Amino acid sequence: MSQSRCRDIFHYLISINRTILQELPKLSPLPARKLGSYTCKTVHMTTTELLPFHAVGTSPDAAAQADSNIETQFANVLHSLQVNKQRDPFDIIQDFKQICADRALSTRDKLSLDESNTALAEEFDNWDLEFKLWELVDRLFRFRALFSNKAKTELLREYDFSSMGIKQENFLRKNPAIRELSIIILWLQSHTPSLVGDETESYQTKWKNTAMAVANSDFDVLASRATDADLIDKLDIDAPLRSNRSIHPADESNDSKVFAQIYKLLLQDRVQDAIDIANNTGNYALALILVGATQEYFDPVLDKQDSDFDSIVAEQTKPSGIKHKLLWKKTVYKLSQQANLNKYEKLIYNYLCGGDISGNLSVASDDWEQTLLLYLSQLYSYNIDNFIVSQLSSEQEILPVNIPKPQLNTIAEILNTISHSGNLLTQQSENPLRVIMGSVMLDNVPSLLHNLTSSSTGEPEALKKPYISRVLTHLAIFQLLVVGTDNINNEDITTIITSYTSKLAEYKLPELIPIYLSFVPNEKDSREAYALFLSSLTDSSDRSKQIEISRRIANSISEVDEAMELAANTQEDKMMNVLRRTVERVMKDTESHYKPQAVIEVQDDINSVDDIDSKLYHSVEWFYENKMYEDAIVATIAIIRRFLLCGKLAPLKAFSKGKNFKLLLVEYDTQLQTKSLIFQNEPEIVTEEDKEELLAYASLIEGLILIDEWKKFVSTQINSQGKWLSTGVDSSIDKTSKTLLNLIFKWFKNTSSEKDSDLAIYSEFRSIYVPYLIIELLKIFQNAREKDWKYMRSAFSLINDVANEEQNDFLSCFLKCGRLDEFLVKAGEVSIVAVEKGISGIFY
Repeated sequence: MSQSRCRDIFHYLISINRTILQELPKLSPLPARKLGSYTCKTVHMTTTELLPFHAVGTSPDAAAQADSNIETQFANVLHSLQVNKQRDPFDIIQDFKQICADRALSTRDKLSLDESNTALAEEFDNWDLEFKLWELVDRLFRFRALFSNKAKTELLREYDFSSMGIKQENFLRKNPAIRELSIIILWLQSHTPSLVGDETESYQTKWKNTAMAVANSDFDVLASRATDADLIDKLDIDAPLRSNRSIHPADESNDSKVFAQIYKLLLQDRVQDAIDIANNTGNYALALILVGATQEYFDPVLDKQDSDFDSIVAEQTKPSGIKHKLLWKKTVYKLSQQANLNKYEKLIYNYLCGGDISGNLSVASDDWEQTLLLYLSQLYSYNIDNFIVSQLSSEQEILPVNIPKPQLNTIAEILNTISHSGNLLTQQSENPLRVIMGSVMLDNVPSLLHNLTSSSTGEPEALKKPYISRVLTHLAIFQLLVVGTDNINNEDITTIITSYTSKLAEYKLPELIPIYLSFVPNEKDSREAYALFLSSLTDSSDRSKQIEISRRIANSISEVDEAMELAANTQEDKMMNVLRRTVERVMKDTESHYKPQAVIEVQDDINSVDDIDSKLYHSVEWFYENKMYEDAIVATIAIIRRFLLCGKLAPLKAFSKGKNFKLLLVEYDTQLQTKSLIFQNEPEIVTEEDKEELLAYASLIEGLILIDEWKKFVSTQINSQGKWLSTGVDSSIDKTSKTLLNLIFKWFKNTSSEKDSDLAIYSEFRSIYVPYLIIELLKIFQNAREKDWKYMRSAFSLINDVANEEQNDFLSCFLKCGRLDEFLVKAGEVSIVAVEKGISGIFY
C-alpha cells in the first residue's frame, strides 16, 4: 500500500465525523473521563510545575515551613490522621506529595546556585522520584480499593449496537490488570520531566526552502544555472516518497524539530497540543492522523442509556471519535513501514500504532521512565486491539495488515528486561525508589517488605539509607490502612517501623516515635518496641513529653492482647501496659549487675552511682509520674532490695530523693477505694506486708539522710579551735541518734511477714546495715563529745550492747558481714579518745 493510499484512508476515517474536522484548529484537551465511580483524569503536570501549589485538602502540618525537620513533617501528617478519624487515608498521600514538592523546589533553588554540586543533584532527583512514587501509589491503590469494594460484574448497559467506547469500557472493567496498564501509562505521561520540550519555539513555514527551489527551477534552466536534481519537483506531502527525492536540507532539519516536538507531546498524552503544532506548521495530514488518537467513538443516540457514563457524551448531539479505530491503527502501522520517512515522523507512527518500537527504544535508551512508557503503551494497545477484533463481525472490513505482537507480555517482564539492559537503564532500575515503584505496579509491596526484613545479616542495606527507610515505613503504614492485615505480614510491618523509629531516636526526635509505633498492627509488638525505647529515657521532661504525645494518639489499628493482666480496651490501659513493660525490661536488662558478692561493701558515696544504677531507678519514675501507685510500690520494693543486697546506699538515696513513701501508700489506698466504687471486688495487689516493708525502707532512708546531714554539719559548723558555731547541736544529735538507735534495735525485727524468702532477705539486710549504722553512730558520738561529754557514755553503752549477745543480734551481724575487726578498731578509738579526760572521762 502506498503512502498516498494510507493518507486517503485517513481522510475517509476523519470524514465519518465532519464535526471534528471542522473543529480541528480549536479542539481543546479532553476533560476527565468518568469511569463508573473512578475518575481517570490526565494531569499534565511535572513535579516542578506542581511545586508552588498545595494539594487540595492538604493539612496545615504538611504545609510546614521549608526549614522544618523532614521527619517531623511526615510524622505530623500521620498524626493528623490519628487525631482526625474522619480523614481519608488517601489524604495523607496528597500531603506526602506536597512535602516532596516543597523539598524539591527548595533543593532546585540551591542547585541553581551551585550546579556542579552532585549531592544536591542527587537529592533533587530523590525528591522528584519520591513525588512520582506517591502519585503512583495514589492512582493505583485508589483504583484497587474501588475495584475491590465494587461488584466485578457492575458493567455499563451494553447492547449489540452499542458503540465501541461502551464495549471497551466494559472490557476494561472486567480486566482490571489491563486498566492498571492505562493508569500507569497516564502516570508516566504526567510525571516524566525529561519529556518536556521547548513548546515556544517558532517554526518556519512548511518546506519554505524547497518551495523556493521549485519555483526558481525554471529560471535556473533558462539562465543555464545548475539545478539540484535530488530535490522534489512537486510540493504535495507524498512527493518525497513517490519520486524518491528529498526536500531541502534546511526543511528536513525543520521537519525533524517539528516532529520531535510533536513526538514529545504525544508521549505526554498532549494530543491536542500536538495537533495544534501540526496545524501551525503546515503538517495538516499529520494533524488529521493525530485526531484518531484523541478519544474512542461514542454515538449519543445509541449510547444515551449510559449518558451518565461520560459527560462528554451527554452534552454531544453528534457522534464523536474515530469509529473504525482498528482500521485507523493498522493504517498508521502501514504508514510507519514506509521507507525514507523522517526519523521522528516514524517514531510518531510507531508510538501511535504500538507496532515496531525498536527505534523509539533506541532514542529512549538512557531514560527509564520513557522506556517503560513505550513498552507499556505497546502492551496496552495490543490488548485493546485484540478486544476490538473480537467484537468485529465477519462482514466488517479489516486491512490485511498484522501489527506485530508486543515484545514483552507482562509488567514484570518489562521491568525485568529494562533492569537487565546493560546500560544506563540498569543503573536507573537499581535506584531503590524505582524498585519500590515496580513493587507498587506489580502489587507486591508485601513481598518487597518481607524480602527486605528477612535479612540474616542484620539491617538490610536499603533500610540503612534514611530516606528509603522513611519511604518504606510510610508505604507500609499506608498499605496497612488501605488494604489491612490480610495480605501483609505483621512482623514485616513491625520490623520496618521499628527500624525507622530507631533512626528517629538517633536523630534526637523521640517525640515522633509513639506516632509510628501506634501503627504497629499487634499491640504486644507495639508495647515491646515502645518499652524498649522508653527504657532509654532518664530525663523527666523527655518522659513527660512521651506520655503527653502517647495519650493524644488514639491507637485505632492496634489489636488487643488478651494475655495482659489488664484488658487493654482503652488507650490508657495500653499506655499503662507499655510502662509496665518498660520497667520490666530495665529490671531484666540490669539484673546481672546486681549479684551480691561474698563480702558486701557498703557504698554510700554519691560518686559510686553508675549509669546502670541511674537507669534502673529512673525507670520506676514512669510509675510515679503517671500515678500508677500500685506498680510504683511493687517496683520500689524490688529495686530497693536490689540496692540493699549489693550494699548500694548511694543509688538508694538518689532514688528516694524527693519521694515520700508514706504519702505513696496513702495515695494508693485512696486510688484503690475509688476503683472499688467502680469495679466490685477489685483485687488488692499490695499486701499489708508490702506496706510494712516499704515503711521500713522509708525509716532507713530517713536515717541515712540524717547521717549525711550530720557529716555536712560537722564539716561546716566547727571552727578552727574546735568550737561549735551552731546553737542547735544538741537537738540535731539527739534526733539523729534516736533515729539510728531505733533502726539498730528494731529495723526488720519482728515483722509480720511469714514467708521464708522475705525473712531471709530481712535477716540479710540486718547483717549488712546494722553494723554500718552502729559504726556511723559511734563516729557521731565521738565527734559530739566536743559539745557534751555525755555522748561518750552513749558510745560506750552502744559498744556494750554489741557485746550482749543474749539481748540482741548485733554481734552476729558483725560476724556475718565480716566487719567485726572494724568494729573492734572503732571501739578502741573511742576508748583512746575517752582517756583525754583521764579516768573520769572513761567512767563519766
